[in-house]
Amino acid sequence: MTEQRHAVDRSSRVSVYVLRLGILLAVWWIVSGSHSDWWFGLPLAMVAAALSLWLAPPARFLLRPHQIPQFAGFFLWQSLLAGWDVARRTLSPSLPLQPEILRLPMALPPGAPTWWLMLTITLLPGTLSVRLSRQRVLEVHCLDARLDVAGSVRETEAHLARLFGVQLLPTEDGRRQ
Repeated sequence: MTEQRHAVDRSSRVSVYVLRLGILLAVWWIVSGSHSDWWFGLPLAMVAAALSLWLAPPARFLLRPHQIPQFAGFFLWQSLLAGWDVARRTLSPSLPLQPEILRLPMALPPGAPTWWLMLTITLLPGTLSVRLSRQRVLEVHCLDARLDVAGSVRETEAHLARLFGVQLLPTEDGRRQ
């Protein structure tokens, strides 16, 4: 079993290497604009592709391209809503704020989906990812704890689960979000 898994990992790494090499060679061709400089560009691209495998190994999670437009639309809409809310609060004479740090158990699997969630939350006005504990509890700073920030995070998790084609995991309380 492990020999078979090792062979699959190896063929996956070779495929990723060839893809990255092809991309780097295309970039070299565009940048150099010449066919006579391949003696320098090919070895350079080969080393860069190998180095990229060491620095950024092939991902365990892959984006589902057909889900990108839906996620982009969701993100843009949430950005507009959150930006409007922050602007409204800023311009209000009473400045209605009730900042708090919320602790939310993660339902996304560890790795890229969780990192994308943390980045998405941070990019939306009014929220900021603070820390992810070893127990997979995400601390989120919000401007107003009276809002349903946890519900918004759960909705973002659901969109990211579709984007990566993964199942949401049960959280500490045993529920799938």
